[in-house]
Amino acid sequence: MDEFYYDLEAFGEEIKNIRKSLGLSQSNVTEQVFISRDTLRKIENGKVIPKQETLDLFSHLYKKDLNELLLKYRLKDYSIFFDIKSSLEKKLESGDFESLRDDIDRLKKLLEKGDMSLYYSKLLNQLLLIANSVFEKTINENYEKAMEKLQKAMEFTIPNFSLSNYTDFVYSDMEIRILMNMALIIKKTEGVQKSLEMLLFCLENLSPEEWETKIKIYYNISYNYHILSLAEESLHYANLGIETCVKNNTLSSLGLLYFRKAIAEYNLGREEYKDSLSKSIHLLEITGQEKLIKTIMESCRKFYNLEISKEDSMLVIKSHE
Repeated sequence: MDEFYYDLEAFGEEIKNIRKSLGLSQSNVTEQVFISRDTLRKIENGKVIPKQETLDLFSHLYKKDLNELLLKYRLKDYSIFFDIKSSLEKKLESGDFESLRDDIDRLKKLLEKGDMSLYYSKLLNQLLLIANSVFEKTINENYEKAMEKLQKAMEFTIPNFSLSNYTDFVYSDMEIRILMNMALIIKKTEGVQKSLEMLLFCLENLSPEEWETKIKIYYNISYNYHILSLAEESLHYANLGIETCVKNNTLSSLGLLYFRKAIAEYNLGREEYKDSLSKSIHLLEITGQEKLIKTIMESCRKFYNLEISKEDSMLVIKSHE
C-alpha cells in the first residue's frame, strides 16, 4: 500500500462520514478497534495512511471494505512525485544543494500540468516550497526567506498554523518534515535548545509507519545534542536512528548516523569510535556519496585531530592527540 500515495483528506472525510452515519463517536470506535484516539484523528483528518490491518479492523465495525475504498483515492502520477522526492532527499543527505534547482524545475513543470486533485496539488506545492527553503538556507544563507517559504508550505494544509502554537496541531508526515526544517532554521536564528524542543515534539508526533522521517529526526536530534556537548544523549539518538534503519532495511542516512555515533563515542573516550567511523565511511562508499566522505574526513582532521586514510584498501584511522 505504501508504494502509492492517496488523497488522504478525501479518504479521511469519507471515513468520518461513515462513522457518523453509524452513530459512532470517536470514543466508540477507539474502544472497539483498540487504536488510540490520536491515530483515529490523524486518519479522519487525512494526516496518515492507515495500515491494512487497521483498515481491516475498521471494515468490520463500519460494515464496508475500507482497503478497497482507499484504492478509490489513489493519486495519478505518484511515481513522478516519488522520483522527485527521492532525488531531493538524496541531494539533501549528501549536501548536493547546488543541483536542487533541477528538482525544483521538475516540480514546477508537474504543477503547471494542472490535471490533478487539490490534495495532490497541495502536496507538490509543499515539496516545492521545502526545496526552495533549503536552497535559500544553504546557498543564499537567507534564513528569513527560508522560514517564510516553510510557513507558506504549512499553511497549504494548516491555514492557521503559527510557530507560537505549533504544539496545538495534528500533523501529517509531510507537515512534520516542514516542522523539522523549521527547527533546523531556528537552530541558526534562535539557538539549539529551542530547535531541540521542536525536533523532540516532531519525533513524538510520528507514527511507527513514518519511519523515514523518524530517521532524519533522530539524526538531527543527535547532532543538536552534540552541539550541546551532551555525548551520551547524542549517542542514544544516533543508536535509535541506526536501529530504525536496520529494522526497515534502508541505507538512507545510515552512514551519517554511524558518523554521529562515532563522534559521540570519541567524545566519551570509547575506543569503539574507530569501528563506527569505519562503518560510516564504508556505508557512504556503498551509496556513492564521495563528497560527503571528504566532508567527514576534513571534519575529523579539523575538529578531532583524526587522520583517515586508505592503506591497501583498508581504512586507517590515526589520532594525533
